[in-house]
Amino acid sequence: MALNHGGRDGSSPMRRAERPLRPRVRSSLFLLPAWFSPSSSMRAAFHRLRGVRLGRDVEIGYFVVFDNLYPEKIVVEDGATITAHCAILAHDESAAYARDGEEIVRETRIKAKAFIGVHSVVMPGVVVGERAIVGAGSVVTRSVPDGVTVAGVPARDISRKPTG
Repeated sequence: MALNHGGRDGSSPMRRAERPLRPRVRSSLFLLPAWFSPSSSMRAAFHRLRGVRLGRDVEIGYFVVFDNLYPEKIVVEDGATITAHCAILAHDESAAYARDGEEIVRETRIKAKAFIGVHSVVMPGVVVGERAIVGAGSVVTRSVPDGVTVAGVPARDISRKPTG
């Protein structure tokens, strides 16, 4: 992490993420082809070239953002589906920018056969369990157990419980 002298109010230094040039170039170079490729398999191939760890038969929608700074910290297991316009994050710089805190960098994992609905955000360090479903537009701030359905901001368990 680099230190940028002169915070927003000029009084304290601001911390900013800093990565070696090679992984940043690799991640950036393949980003647009990953977004605009006409098939899910091509999008997955370009995201793999960026460093994202994708399993077999993964479905990737258009304009999916796998963390641009740390794509190698994203794991998507076999058969998972990430629909259009989702963001799967592995780092969070908000505390570093707003409060001179530390940048958070954690592996984020989408387990086998999980489904992430359109326009959802999965925050750093979250594990979405096997066959779990994340409803459209959700912000997932905590790990989701296997087979559970979550939705909302922040995402909460909305699974139907058996009655009787």
